[in-house]
Amino acid sequence: MHENTSHTSRRWECRPATIPISLVLDPDHFKADDSAITLDISLHGARVRTKLALVPGEWVGVVPKGEFPHAIPTRVVWVQEYESSEWTFAGLEFLNSLKPGEYA
Repeated sequence: MHENTSHTSRRWECRPATIPISLVLDPDHFKADDSAITLDISLHGARVRTKLALVPGEWVGVVPKGEFPHAIPTRVVWVQEYESSEWTFAGLEFLNSLKPGEYA
């Protein structure tokens, strides 16, 4: 008997990557999280862990520590919070996607 195994395929391959980052939520009042990290990353986005309360659709600046002088603009796509944890997990979409080998 044929087993029906369906899964959602991603448009872009994600790779595990634990990179320390800063997330900037409100540049006017500098609401930021310097303890955030990426969990995986692709050419068009990243899954992150943060202490900030994020909302789908909002803008978040991502600053890789020691890598770039400016924030990379992203949009929150999804958010997952657990009552038993201080962390928020979120999917971020890069608004200005980089091609391999390019840097802002």
